Amino acid sequence: MKYNKIAVTLIALSLINTNFIYSEENISKIDINISLKKSIVENIINSQLPNTIEDSGSGSEIFNGKKNGLLETGLNLLGSLDKKFAQSSETFIWAYKINRSPITFNAKGQEVGAVTDIDGLFKASWNREKQGTEIKLNGTAGIRSIISISPDWNLVANSSPFLNISNNNIPLDLNLYGLKFKTDINIGDSLEKSISSKLKKATKEIDSKIESFNLRELIEKYWSNLKEPILVNKDYNLWLTIDPKAARYSDLTSFNDDLGIKVGADANLHLYLGDKPSNLNLNSLPSMNFGFVDDSFNINLPISTTYKNLNEIINKNIVQKEFDLYSGIKYSVKNVALSSENSNLNFEANFNLSIFGFLKPNGSIKGSLKPKFDKETGVFFGENFDYSLESNSFILNVLNKIMKNTIKNKIMKNYLAFNSNKEIDLAKTFIQSKVDNIELDKNIYLKSQIHTFKLSDFTLDNNFISLVVNTTGQSTIIIEK
Repeated sequence: MKYNKIAVTLIALSLINTNFIYSEENISKIDINISLKKSIVENIINSQLPNTIEDSGSGSEIFNGKKNGLLETGLNLLGSLDKKFAQSSETFIWAYKINRSPITFNAKGQEVGAVTDIDGLFKASWNREKQGTEIKLNGTAGIRSIISISPDWNLVANSSPFLNISNNNIPLDLNLYGLKFKTDINIGDSLEKSISSKLKKATKEIDSKIESFNLRELIEKYWSNLKEPILVNKDYNLWLTIDPKAARYSDLTSFNDDLGIKVGADANLHLYLGDKPSNLNLNSLPSMNFGFVDDSFNINLPISTTYKNLNEIINKNIVQKEFDLYSGIKYSVKNVALSSENSNLNFEANFNLSIFGFLKPNGSIKGSLKPKFDKETGVFFGENFDYSLESNSFILNVLNKIMKNTIKNKIMKNYLAFNSNKEIDLAKTFIQSKVDNIELDKNIYLKSQIHTFKLSDFTLDNNFISLVVNTTGQSTIIIEK
């Protein structure tokens, strides 16, 4: 069962370059997070919006020519007092100071929000009449961004600022030459200039930053390589074919230090050992649509080969290798030929024996077995094993007739059972070391965590023999700057 160890190793090596293409039954899935560091957005807002915002002014401009109904009616009746009111309002002095909290993030659907709480105090005085008021200001400010992926794989961002203040209209009691009135002054325009205008500059920079990540260009960079089978391992002529079928993206997410969007694609993929498969007919990227994308990947990756190609690999790896059969008895095998019929694996091989170093008979052996694979334990074994022997050694032929059952049991026990778990664990560790952190482009990294990695199936027919590897885990593309 030396082939089993070779196959496991080949599969492990091949997965290093598959870049997380996953399969569920006959369809493979690419489900991956694209993550943007929150600090990128924070730095943009911080550069535009200081932690403390102050403004002040005087004069009638803050009234904006507006007075409440009672004040306006009274002034109209008094006639000339309206002019005195306007003159007196020139002595009106106002100021506010607002502090903001650190930025927090939230995400829902295709919208992500960057929010800061604001808290401050507004003061106003009318010096001539020694009148004044003060009131606390609180609320929220920030940016809302709707982020989507267009059907042609372009990231689209549409950001806008928002400002919610508990007290835009400040109530003011006026004593105007003995007449008492109540009016409101509106500080919304001032706040709009001080806060919202700064946030508008930040929205343009955020949208530009998001859209500058050219997702389509990145995908097409790898897509162009998919039309032709990819040579994964030249020593064994291992080829990977990937046939994408559909693509989708899901809701935005906010977690830990990152903002994320999940992107997924469906594809058929296969690994072939031996001759190069035919090219795929791939004309354009599949359309990108909004839909469900899983948090984790699940790969079922088949690797198939013909008996002709398999025989070439086996013969290449067993030439001039010697193995122990019994104490003092060694053997070497050459010209192995495997084939299959009716779910049986047939084999034929020439061999040389070395008995205590001076008897060196040779011959050929033909046999068959029914290979089985236990999916629960990961163990390969052979049933119904039998063989026939032809040799130039009279002694060997006699011994074979006498000890055939013993030899069969020895072969079945020592060579027709193979536990793949150790090799699989080694392969998992090796692959994990290769996929911890892959630089896709400047400041763009692909990071992955493999959770499970195992052989999940084994099949053979008259033409092909196949293994299937299943692996699960999570992958994220991180944009760091």
